[in-house]
Formats: sequence, structure tokens, C-alpha cells
Amino acid sequence: MLGELKNYKSLILDYSFLNDYAGTPVFGELTDILSANNTEVYVSKAFKMLHYCVLHQMESSSNAKANSMKVLCSYLIPDKRLHLVPASGTNDFMNSIKGVEVPCILTTKKSIFAKRLYELKPDYSGAIALVHKNECTVYPSLEEMYQANPPAQLSKLAENNKYLDSPVMASISDIVTNEDKTKNFELVKRMSGGAEGMVFTTDSRTLVAKIYHKGVITPLRWAKLKRLSQLGITSAGFCIPRDLLFFKDVPVGYTMPLGKGTTLGTVFDGPDAVVEHFPDWTREDVVDTLINLIEKYLYLHMHDVIAGDIQLKNALIYNSKSVYLIDMDSVQVGNLPCPVGTEEFTDPRLWGKNFAGFVRELKDEDYSIAMLVFSILFCGLHPFATRNGAETLREEIINKQFPYTLDCSNEEHIPLGGYNNIWRYLPEQIKTMLYNTFRLGMGYEAIQWYDAVLNYKDELRTRKYTDPEAYKIFPLKTDLKQKETDLTVKPSEPKAEEEAEPVKRRFEKRVFANAPTGRFVSQNAPGPSPFKPIQSDEPQAPAPAPSETKNEPDNNKKGRFFGFF
Repeated sequence: MLGELKNYKSLILDYSFLNDYAGTPVFGELTDILSANNTEVYVSKAFKMLHYCVLHQMESSSNAKANSMKVLCSYLIPDKRLHLVPASGTNDFMNSIKGVEVPCILTTKKSIFAKRLYELKPDYSGAIALVHKNECTVYPSLEEMYQANPPAQLSKLAENNKYLDSPVMASISDIVTNEDKTKNFELVKRMSGGAEGMVFTTDSRTLVAKIYHKGVITPLRWAKLKRLSQLGITSAGFCIPRDLLFFKDVPVGYTMPLGKGTTLGTVFDGPDAVVEHFPDWTREDVVDTLINLIEKYLYLHMHDVIAGDIQLKNALIYNSKSVYLIDMDSVQVGNLPCPVGTEEFTDPRLWGKNFAGFVRELKDEDYSIAMLVFSILFCGLHPFATRNGAETLREEIINKQFPYTLDCSNEEHIPLGGYNNIWRYLPEQIKTMLYNTFRLGMGYEAIQWYDAVLNYKDELRTRKYTDPEAYKIFPLKTDLKQKETDLTVKPSEPKAEEEAEPVKRRFEKRVFANAPTGRFVSQNAPGPSPFKPIQSDEPQAPAPAPSETKNEPDNNKKGRFFGFF
């Protein structure tokens, strides 16, 4: 199947191939080719980080993928033929590999990398091998791949509003069955209810059942639930459909794992709320929570799923290491669209559109990930919440009135409550990315945000900062010049014994009077939107993150690959 790959001196390997074919004969065929032909293999930093995401999810197939990674490294590392390009963004990576000899990209049809190639259309003169359903097609150029494999069109089910309703509603003590009637579930106790339906505990200890109200289940929703249940995502932290449920042979809902904790929106609702729920947290706990969230959204992207409606109420948090994504029946799966979205978390380019009427791309979710990064790091504050600003949050977003500056020279419009100090103590990489996104309209891929936040975590973990305020959720006001002097230390400088561990203390309660005004929710159903589309130029191409603009790889050198184990 992969025989044509032996004709290329350099293989640009995408992680999706290992993710999909680890432990299979197809992967064995690749290692045989690499062994017999002395092929040079190049991978991006994203390759490494996506592997982290998979391993951190603790799914049943993680061992196979970890073992396949070790096998791959054992073939390539001794001969120094595995090259890690220190670039997580697609454009940066593609620019870095321009000098490799006779290259061929090996990827899969639904991978994150392949989708980014479609979105960005980078300059690349080599071949690309696309693997799909155990078939491998090699295209001489990206352009030929684009023509042969156009993007998926919106499913016709999105236009079908016929409801699949049961004549009788299932309730407490009723027995519902799965699709092939091999499993029965008794609805034991009602847990919660909402506009769409009710959630019940069942006689299965690990699963709960969501039973929809009448007039909710459309063919699109049911097709999406079926597709989600077949993805094989069994990792903890995803309250994703497991079994489709029927009552009197009519679809009524689905089972899902039970999430634990409180919604993110409740915890990250300002200083008082965070302190009340987690009084002993430090800045590292906040960063851990953010890492956990981004990993989960990347993991969905790897399964051809775009969350669509990212917002703080769509996740539960038990602690910084245990976060659960909920309300997952609205996500986009393949060409089955996500019909909902919260405007303040949605890229303004999409405002005014009927979300059920188009297939979102990964770049449409990048803005939402950036919003998530800011909201978590600032404990629930919206990036466009300003002091003495416009009347509504929407106006601030449209005008890109981001109140923070890179040099902290103007804090006039930053909300009161210590948010200026949070901004001051952020790493320069994250500040630059946030400023470029919300002030300049630039964009960064989700994997680039993951990279930046992991770097921040490493700085906190290794005690890079000498100023103890840097480790607090809400740093106290310090003199800026003193802060710039004390914030970092050279590796050779010894650390004081009392600074060996992050400061753990119960913070004083503070008044949170900075809640953003003007919350808007985009229209959920077809028809005219109450909001007019924003007329603006397309966002500029993502600029390299600070960590990626240094130490450009010399592709003529054979560098040792390390860091996976």
C-alpha cells in the first residue's frame, strides 16, 4: 500500500498516520520502508504535542501508539534520521522544510494537518501521500490533492426539520434500549432538566441517560449522535454519546459518561468565585486547567470533530487535572454542522451566519481557543471587558478595543481588580499572541496555543520566576521596573530555599465588579439573524510565536530526536 514512498529521500510524517495505524500491518510496512531505504524523516513540534494529547487521555489504544512511537524511534534515532522541526504552526513548519531533498508528506484525509493545508495552501513543491480507508494515493502536488479531494459539502440532513418523536415520553422507571436491543437501561432518578431534555441516572453505575423533549430530535441531530457514538472515544473527560436510546422503537436520547464537578463558568467567574471553589490554588493550577481543556479540544479535532460552541458553561471542573466536556451533542462531526454558538466566543467573521448552514473549518475555532486561553488565565474575564468603554461588549469586539498593551504603558481601560497585574506577569509569548489576536486580528492555531501554554507551565514548574507574585492567581501590585528585574533568573543563579515550592495560601476575598456587559448568543435556527455580518478584511496570516522565530533548523544537519519518553 505504501510502496511508492520508497521513491522519496525525505518523508514529512504527520502524526495522524501513527494515530490511525499504530500497531497495524500498515504501520509495519512503513517501518520496513524506512529501514530499507535510509529515508530521512521530518516531524513538526505539533507531532510531539499531539502524541502527548493522546497519551494523556489514557484511552485503551494509547499503549499501542506509545509502542509504535518507540518502534519508529528505534529505527530512526540510531542513524540520526529523525528530525524534529521546532515549529508547531503549519505555516512555520512548511517554511522550515523547504530545503529537504525529494520530499513527500504522509498524512491522512481527516487529519488536523491535512485540513490546515487546505485552509492555508502553503508554498510546497513536493508530493503528498494521502491515506484513507487502507488506501494510499500519492499526488505530485498539493494542488492536485485539492482538486481530487474537495472539502466536504454540508450534509443535506441539515435542511431536514422533520422530528423523530416518540408518542410517549420516557420517564422514571421506564426501560429504554440501545439500537440493536442488546442493552436495557432503567431510568432511575432525574438529575437535571433543560430546554432540550432531561438527564436521568440509570441502573448502570457509570452511565447517565439524556432523554429529549418532543420537537428536539431531528434527522441531523440523530445522525450526529450516531456518528459520535461510533468514534470510539472512551477517554475520561468526554461526556460523549455511547449508546443511542429507543423507547417503543422510537429514538429518544442517548447514554453518556457522568461528569463530575462544577461548570467552568461558575468557578471562573472572578476572584471571589475561584477562591471560594479552590482556595489553595496557585497560578500553576489555573494553567493546568487550561492545558487540560486545550488537549481535549485538540483530541476532538483529531477525530474530525469541531466543538463549535466553546464557552465556559460547556465544561465541568472537578480539579485542575479533571475537566469534563459536556453538551457534546451539538458539536460538528464531519459535514454534520454545529447549529449553535455563543457570539462573544465566536470569531466575528462568522457573526450573522446561520451556523446550521455551513461546515466550519479549524480556523473558525482558533478564535474560540484564544478566547478560552484569555478567559481561563484571567479567571473568567472577557478580553474585551473594558473600563469606561463602549456601552456593549459587542461594540468593543467589533472595534478591537483590547485594553492591554505589550509594554504595559497604558492601563487606563483595564477593568479594576488586579487584571493589569495578571497581564504583567504573563510570559511575553502569550501576551504577544493575545495582543496580536484581539488587537491586530491575527490568528494562531490551537496547537500553537497549546505550545505556548505548555511553555508557561514549564516556567512555573521549574521556578523560573524569582518574584513570588508570579505564582499567585491574583498577583499584587508591584513596581513595573522592579518586576522586570526580578521576574526571571539565570539558570546559574541559586534559588532561595524558601522559594523552592509555589506559595500556597488562602487568598483574601475581593470584590469582582468587572463582569462584562452585553452578552449575545448567535441565532440557533435558520432564518434572518438579528446581527449584521461584520465587514472586515480576512485576518492576517498567523505570525510565528516568539519561541518559533528563534533557532531555525538547519535541514542539512542531522539532529537527534528526543523528548517523547
